[in-house]
Amino acid sequence: LAVLECLGAVESLSMAVPAMEFPMHMQALGSAFMAGLALTVWGGINIVTKLGVFFALVVFYTLFSFYFGLVTSPHHVGDPLQEQWITGLSTETFSNNWASHYDSENNFGTMLALFYPCFTGILSGANRADVLKDPPKNIRQGTFAAICFSFVMYVSLFILWGSVADYRFLQGTTEGIHDEVDLGRVVVANIVWHPFPYSAFIGIIIASLSQSLQCLIVAPRLLQQIARDDILGVLKPLAPLSSRGEPTRALLFTYVVAALLVLIGKLELVAPLLAMCFLVAYAFMNCSCFVLTLLKSPAWRPEWIGQRRWRIWYLFVAALGFGLCIAVMMIINPIWAVVAGFMAVCLYTFINFKMQALKWGSAVDGIRYRFAVKSLMELEARHDQCVNWRPQVLILYKINLTEELGGIKHHEILRFSAQLRKSRGFCVVACVLESDTRDAAAMKMAADQKAIIRGIMDEEGIEGFAEVVVAPSWREGTNYIIQLTGIGGLIPNTVLLDWPECTAQDTQADQIKKDFMEVLQTALAANKAVLAMKGLQSIPTEIVHGTIDIWWMIHDGGFLILLSWLLSQHRIWRSCHLRVFTVAQNVSEARAKGAAELLSRTLRERRLCDVDVEVILLDDALIEPYTYDWTLRVEERHRFLRELNPNAREMHLEPIPLEIDDLFDMEKHEMQSKAGDSPSHSNPVFEDNKHEVKVSDCRTGAEGGRRHRHGGASSSADDAPYVSASDPQPTAAFAADEPEGSPASSGGMKHLLRKASSPFESIEFCQKLGQIINSRSQQAQLVVMNLPDVWGSEDKDVLNYMQYCDTLTQGLERVLFVHSTGREIFDITG
Repeated sequence: LAVLECLGAVESLSMAVPAMEFPMHMQALGSAFMAGLALTVWGGINIVTKLGVFFALVVFYTLFSFYFGLVTSPHHVGDPLQEQWITGLSTETFSNNWASHYDSENNFGTMLALFYPCFTGILSGANRADVLKDPPKNIRQGTFAAICFSFVMYVSLFILWGSVADYRFLQGTTEGIHDEVDLGRVVVANIVWHPFPYSAFIGIIIASLSQSLQCLIVAPRLLQQIARDDILGVLKPLAPLSSRGEPTRALLFTYVVAALLVLIGKLELVAPLLAMCFLVAYAFMNCSCFVLTLLKSPAWRPEWIGQRRWRIWYLFVAALGFGLCIAVMMIINPIWAVVAGFMAVCLYTFINFKMQALKWGSAVDGIRYRFAVKSLMELEARHDQCVNWRPQVLILYKINLTEELGGIKHHEILRFSAQLRKSRGFCVVACVLESDTRDAAAMKMAADQKAIIRGIMDEEGIEGFAEVVVAPSWREGTNYIIQLTGIGGLIPNTVLLDWPECTAQDTQADQIKKDFMEVLQTALAANKAVLAMKGLQSIPTEIVHGTIDIWWMIHDGGFLILLSWLLSQHRIWRSCHLRVFTVAQNVSEARAKGAAELLSRTLRERRLCDVDVEVILLDDALIEPYTYDWTLRVEERHRFLRELNPNAREMHLEPIPLEIDDLFDMEKHEMQSKAGDSPSHSNPVFEDNKHEVKVSDCRTGAEGGRRHRHGGASSSADDAPYVSASDPQPTAAFAADEPEGSPASSGGMKHLLRKASSPFESIEFCQKLGQIINSRSQQAQLVVMNLPDVWGSEDKDVLNYMQYCDTLTQGLERVLFVHSTGREIFDITG
């Protein structure tokens, strides 16, 4: 604006004194004026303040000269020029001038670009808020007064100019007028009142220079404030003040920029550029007001903001102001408008993301916060109705600061989580800082550990959050973490931890296993799935080839398959083939093969994965830890499904069976459907199956084992019924060593537990099952197997449980133990 006013003063000087016109006179005189004004500002704010009264008197005198001349025109009766073109105030002249009379070089946008900067001076008071006595009151009253005064003044001048002379005379298209300087000289000389020669020209020049001086006062101070706040690092050298408290460096920088712009030398080029700058600033200001009002920011406190009708008013006028700014920019010049908008967005992006804008925060952060809170509340309302299950993992991480800072890294569990989630999705890495005190030193250490974990996550490319809890022990800390991690509906649904692998020399082995079991029970009680990884030290970092073997032990079948499929999407595991080993009992080989074919076909039709399926028929005693609570888990699962769809008349068959019962129910349903169809419409059973589907009967029929859960002879008929969890009869325990009629054989596993007799006492059954698993999966890159339910909380039960799982997987390199909650829903369609 200072540049525009300087060039305007030079043009007025050329009108008054034609002898001042010479080649490049606009640039030369403008540079001289700008240097003089900069020296005046450098002299201090006191000099400018003293000149303020003089400038104000000159401005009012100039305005009076214009108004008086317009009202009293024509002044010289008998002057041919005035008699021909200047009519004085006349409604007829106003009517003739009302229509637009643009030529080929000018249009409404050109005129708007030249005129719009005249209105930008109304915010000068707001830019000098530091010297106002009562800034909120003074800025509000001064700004509104300036707007009203400027509006009345400009509108009245437009009306008077349009009523006093013919538009051809005002446009300079009459004889004797060659350019804009001639036009200004003739119009001002013949219409504006001159009590002494050149008085109006002198007033215009002084008024223009005074406005330019005001801009040179405000701009350096505003620039110095921006530099002091370190919003743009490149401006930081401009922050220091002089010994007199003046922004001398900022003034020098402002002068250099202004002096370079003065060299443009044409008002019609400077005005559109200036208008775009102001319009972009006003547009962002309106946008900020709209966002702050919408977010109800406590830092935004205009009067009556607490009342709803006024908030609506603020929103309306802010949106209207933003729209008008964009509209005016497009009217002036669409190309310049797009360029200015793009530059403004780039500047905002640079400040917000590359520099230190976080000290202030951002309106975008407020929008994100508002949407995040709303989304979390909606997620919490739908938390129990999640259909498409996805892993939201809570990683229980143990960090050794000494080794980590020494370069010895133990990031295996984080890498495995990244492979499972492909580094995306909701993830919390939580660590326990064991400390008997919760003082400031412990909290600072926890904050340092959190920062280190955050750095590890960035190093491994894991998106998520880091948390550190101070607690007396790891077991107690993990209890806090499992219960309290998450907010609203964004709560981890899966706990990932390291399987305890203790050596015989480890004196704390029993305690470590007990801690692990308590964490396992806490996670299951909190309705979180559990993933326990055994063999983390050998987690691959390069692409592996081979198989991922899924051992479906009665429960969690669909969950195991989905996790394995998610893992196989990562590049490291992508070359591995999936194999499913399903354990069954009390079923004929024909039905087992039909179920295996159905499972393989179902997974392929769902476009999930191509798998080899082997159904292994076992004696009850070998899998008793997986079957003693069979009925309870199946009933809980079915009750949960009914709660999700209470209007369903019958139980809906799941896309991927979770329980072994579901698989045989699907097979039975398919057989019934085929029986009702004509042969021409029945689908062949896997005639084109290229994947291996087989059944292995590993039942022994020996004295220690039984072919059926409830006794009786084995059946080999193809239509032998499958004994499911819905049977009301009790389940036998590992009762090979118990006589007939003993409490163990008649009361089942729960009765056995009440007598503190663990099923693991019959270790030969576990070893035999382990041999079956080892013979098939010893060369597998990963074995995914579901955990049996915990059968007791006493020390003996805990140690037996851990020994059972270790014995079962002995000789396998990597094992992922899985235990679902029974509330995972997979809506997978083909």
